[in-house]
This record gives sequence, structure tokens and C-alpha cells, in this order.
Amino acid sequence: MKARLLAACTAAVTLLSGCTFSTSIDGLLSPPKLSVEQEQIYEALRRAAGSNISLKYPKTGDYLSAFIVSDIDGDGEDEALVFYEKNLLQSEENALRLNVLDQINGSWRSVYDLAAGGAEVEKVMISRLGSNSRTNIIVGYSMVNRGERVLSVYDYRDGALTETLNSSYSLADVCDLDQNGENELLIVCGQTVSQSARAVTYVLARDGSYYESRTALNEGFTDFANLLYGNTADGIPCVWLDGMTGSSTIQTQALTMQEGVLTLVYTDGDSGIRTSRQSGYLTCDLDGDGIAEIPVNTLFPGYTDTTESEQIRMTSWYECRGGSLMRKCSGYYSPDQQFSFVLPRRWERKVTVKQDALAEELVFYKLGRSLEDSTLPLLRLCITDSADTLQDRLDNSYILLCSKNGLRYLAQVPETTDPLGLTVSEAILLFHA
Repeated sequence: MKARLLAACTAAVTLLSGCTFSTSIDGLLSPPKLSVEQEQIYEALRRAAGSNISLKYPKTGDYLSAFIVSDIDGDGEDEALVFYEKNLLQSEENALRLNVLDQINGSWRSVYDLAAGGAEVEKVMISRLGSNSRTNIIVGYSMVNRGERVLSVYDYRDGALTETLNSSYSLADVCDLDQNGENELLIVCGQTVSQSARAVTYVLARDGSYYESRTALNEGFTDFANLLYGNTADGIPCVWLDGMTGSSTIQTQALTMQEGVLTLVYTDGDSGIRTSRQSGYLTCDLDGDGIAEIPVNTLFPGYTDTTESEQIRMTSWYECRGGSLMRKCSGYYSPDQQFSFVLPRRWERKVTVKQDALAEELVFYKLGRSLEDSTLPLLRLCITDSADTLQDRLDNSYILLCSKNGLRYLAQVPETTDPLGLTVSEAILLFHA
């Protein structure tokens, strides 16, 4: 299963393979221009709900419009779902509503309206679940302070919208985790005063009943920074959860589903503790091979006796093989600057890194008896958004590794006869952004 990323519940998520930043549509200075069909739906909504309304938009997911047009009842024709607020309600009332519109004699008309399950729309998914042919409308809501979230699953038939499932959640997604060709609804919940951290999958049987499978998660998981789909090194499809265990620390657990049962891939406490790290270091597919890697921090050689502000951290990426975590590779990773450089095997324990503050570069050196004695440069990395700096580096034997989000990533490979010397081809292959 190719790795992909779900938006984190607490922050926008960045992957080494690329990232996209988006802004909530509610926060734009002016709403997006409506299409002709959306204008028709909007006018039908105003006729039913009144003119003093504001459209509301899902904040994440595939459906980011206030107008969601889809065949939600299986009749072969599209219906429309619209989230909106009535502006005249008192502040203590829940103003968010969900309206269903259908085409009758060629015109859009409101056919059903109900109070939504929260104050904001976080995410909308429309999907079948399990072997049942029913189309499910899955809506994630947040409360006024966005600290609490509720997921509602609706069934639309015979002109009415019925809630069939309601659950608190931290993260939710629709996926085919067991690769049987049928989707499951995955709900992940952090620990609260009344409930422990858990993951639950739901599928619909042919008779319309829900089949549930659940597993307990790390008791310290209060929230989640990341959810990623990716294989183990053995080819087992999993969902990888980076759970918050403190204000700035995370640990990772992996779940798989076999014959309808949700289970943890590695259950020993030591493996979970070994993945403890700063919250910016998210599980990813480092090299695009479909296998998930967990980045864990140590120190580069030579920094053991330095102050924390002087230290440069080395990242080791772990993969799961045979139910255990095993180191795949090590290198330098910067979540802020969105790049990594993997050390070639011959560099391990023989190379360290220093910051060249004057040149604003990261420099890899052959390790000497101390940091001060490490003076043979093997690679220089520079990141810039300046055209002048770019040209200056190119004029001084730097190569452009890649451009991304307005940044240029450059490298200089000094000539050396030392066995640790790097080739330009190696520098390109080992760099990821």
C-alpha cells in the first residue's frame, strides 16, 4: 500500500515526499466564486432557510466546498449537501445546520434540513462501508473550542437523513486497511478523563448492522500529530499513528487488520518507547518505496559533551520487520526546512555535522578526535530563497538538488582522495525534500 498522509488533528502535516499548505476557506477575505450549479443550489437553500445565512466549509479532506454534490441515495442522480449557519441565532445556540437538496422537475429544492452535530465542519467523507451497498455520509464536527470532536454517520433515503453512528474522535478516515476491496471507517481517539486511547474500525454488514473491531492504544496518547498508511518491510499494510505523549513529544504505534480484526503490529512497550521523539519528526515514507519509516533522534558524533543549544541531532529511520523495529538508515533531517540527507553506510560513526553560521550552510566533516579536530569537509548543503545567493553558489561549483515551495536546495561536493569522499551522484540520490 503506497504511503499517504491524512491531515493531522493538531497541525498541518509535512512529509519528506512533499507537502501542501492550505488555508481554511472560512478565513478568506472573500468567499470563492460560485459555479452556475452552486448558484442554483444556493438560491434554493435561501428560499428554504432564509437569506440571512452564511455558508460553512469543511476544513480538511477531499470535500472542501460548502456544496457537496453526489449521489447519496443510489438513485443514479446527484443530491447536494450544504452546511450553513443562521446568523440570527443566539450565541449559545448551535447555529450550524446541514441541508439536503434534490433536483425536482429540473430545479434544485431543499428536501431535508437538520441541526448539525457540532459548531464547525472538520471533514466530510462519502463512502460505502464493508459489503453493504449503502452510501454513507460521514461528517466530522468540532465543538466551539475545537478541542472536542464528534463524528456522525448519516444514511439518506426516502427523503430523510438518519444518523446511524455517533462517536467522539481525534482522527477519522475511510480506508481499505485489510486490502479486501471493501472500505472500513477508522476512528482514532486520544485518552480523556473518561475514556482510554483507542482505535476502532466499523464496517456495515449486508443487513445494515455495524461490525466493530477495536484495540487499545498507548495510554499516554492524548492526541495525534499524524496518521499515515504504509507497509511494513514484510509487506503488511498498516496505519501508523504518531500519538502525542506530551506537549512536544510523540511515539508511534502501527495497526493492521487481518480477517476483520484490528491489531497492533508490535506490542512490546520497548518498541513504543524507542520511538519517542520531538513532535515535528513524523512517520513518513522516506524514499517512496511504500514502506513507512519512523524517525528517531540521537546526536551526531562529537556532541555528547556540548550544551543542548549547540547540539545537532542525527535522525535514524526505523522500519518494522518481523514485528520488530529495525534501523534502516541514519542521516540529517530538518522538519522546519523540509529536507533530509541520508548518510551512506561508509559514513556511519565516521562523519559529523557542523553549522557554518557565516556561510549559512550545513557542512558534513570527516570525524576527527573531536569536533574541533574534524576539519575535512565532505559535503556542504545550502538552502536559499534568494536568486542572488542561488547564482553565487552555482558560480562556485554548487549543484541545484531541487526547488520546492520557493526554496532552492544546493550542494557542493569537495574533491578529495579520502575513501569517505562523496560523488555528485551519491549526493543527489541521498538527498530528499
